[in-house]
Amino acid sequence: MALTPFKVFILVCGFCSRFHAIEYPIQTAKQKEVQRGSDVSLRCDVSFLSESSTLQWERDGEQTSNTTLLYNNSAYIILHTVDEHSEGNYYCRLMKDERVETVRIHTLNVSSNSHTDKNKMNTIYRQSSNSDVSLICKSKREYVSWKWTWEPRPNSQTDLIAVEKGREVQVKGPIQPGRLSSTKYNSRVFIFHISPVNFNYGGKYRCITDTGIYTTTILHTIRVSVEPPDGVLKNQSVILTCELSEVTDSVTLVWLRMEGNRGVLGKQQIMTKKNNKLQLTVNLSSNETDLLHWQCAVFTENTLRALAPIINLSSSTTDYPSTSTETSTVINPVINKPAIVFSVLPLFAGILLGALLYYFYRKRMSVRSDPQDSEPVYINISQMRNDRECSGTLGNREKSPEMYSHVRYEKTNLNKRYETPVTSDSVTYSTIYFNKSRFQT
Repeated sequence: MALTPFKVFILVCGFCSRFHAIEYPIQTAKQKEVQRGSDVSLRCDVSFLSESSTLQWERDGEQTSNTTLLYNNSAYIILHTVDEHSEGNYYCRLMKDERVETVRIHTLNVSSNSHTDKNKMNTIYRQSSNSDVSLICKSKREYVSWKWTWEPRPNSQTDLIAVEKGREVQVKGPIQPGRLSSTKYNSRVFIFHISPVNFNYGGKYRCITDTGIYTTTILHTIRVSVEPPDGVLKNQSVILTCELSEVTDSVTLVWLRMEGNRGVLGKQQIMTKKNNKLQLTVNLSSNETDLLHWQCAVFTENTLRALAPIINLSSSTTDYPSTSTETSTVINPVINKPAIVFSVLPLFAGILLGALLYYFYRKRMSVRSDPQDSEPVYINISQMRNDRECSGTLGNREKSPEMYSHVRYEKTNLNKRYETPVTSDSVTYSTIYFNKSRFQT
């Protein structure tokens, strides 16, 4: 059967439309309802992600301000402590060859209350020292009393904060409430805010009303440290450690070497309750620490639960990054001590030179402005000549009635007083400049 031009055209159009459908599949929004106050992790995958391509999450056309990670051809995003402001559509978009393709759409709905069933607990992860957490109790009905308790270990429950109708909020410790905690009674909302979160704050947090347990949250904390603690020296290896406070289920710790927001696997290990130490270490040689960014990620199954701080390391010079038991989100960029010395020396030399110039300038101005050194002194020359002819000793000069009755040398200052009046014919005026270092009596 011969193909007419019309049939050929139909076949070509069909093939093109099929190709277009494969490259740009029509996405349907995936509905997801989550509990208020919980953490939500979203993920989307592509079969292959080239180095020139990017995969990122957006919300209503704008990039999100939450955590985003590219790892193993997947894009992850974590939404912390969701509420009604977190609701909406989240788009995972693939940017390739200046084209944008939507891979997945998530529609997020947040429940109006934070109630959890007895067999269901809300689990969250926080990195110690540089993060906070808001534990929220919100209900549709009213309650007479609220309180938050903390159980760091089994059978060790203690009260943190409590309130009853008509009374003030009572702080019972040992964790002090943050600035976002409730400060007065509200029959439907009670919030306990922790800031900052310390590593030993892990455990179970329960919101209890006058009718029983309303919600339970399990907090796991993460700590990252660097060895040696004094810093990274040239040609010296370092050890990075990522540690969890505890685990309730199987957890995977991963050290990632970051290239932008793209993570390259460094080392990983599965953690369970049977592990003696819930930590993962990676030893970096001196040639591996040059201008690299490292990040510790926590996964439960295929869900990203937390990202530990980025660490900036360099082995090109003697470096001293800031480290502590509670590591901050970003360890300060490396500090080159020789560079600091060479940058401070010119500043110090400039200050010293300015001080010397100012000193000589003041000295010169003081010499010019001293009236005792520059002002002329007028004396009776005739009297002095007659006196020298009549008397050659200091004693005779002092006895002469025609000389000064009082002569004092102090800073070339000459005080004179004439005892015998003289006429204009017998007085000669002359300007004499005295040098006190050469003047001799």
